[in-house]
Amino acid sequence: MVRVAFILLCHKDSPSIIEQARRLVAAGDYVSIHFDAGGRSADFRAIRAALADNPNICFSKKRLKCGWGAWSLVQASLNALQAAVDAFADATHFYLISGDCSPSKTAEYAHHFLGPHNTDYMESLDFFESAWLKPSRKQR
Repeated sequence: MVRVAFILLCHKDSPSIIEQARRLVAAGDYVSIHFDAGGRSADFRAIRAALADNPNICFSKKRLKCGWGAWSLVQASLNALQAAVDAFADATHFYLISGDCSPSKTAEYAHHFLGPHNTDYMESLDFFESAWLKPSRKQR
């Protein structure tokens, strides 16, 4: 049985994050949340309080202040991933998602698609050839 653990990175808008987390776990999946330490403390408290009673939701043990494109964003992802691995032993897939995004397919579609395939899916781009990355690095 497919059980997706969503790794949710967020930094604002507690009502939307609460709604998003509830929607992601509605089909029996999991969510591990990293809320940026640079975000409003009141937002983080609201998210924790609203989701505290849901066993399919956990939080990173350590919050980091993240910068766009900085290593802190990678470390925050790893912290949330570790929390998911520790909390959800039966998770079969991990899906990194931003608090500003939503999956474009339903959970049922994802479960049906992932179930029969013993395959991992990961987006990757060639650092030297990808046009998407060129604006963020010096040309050779």
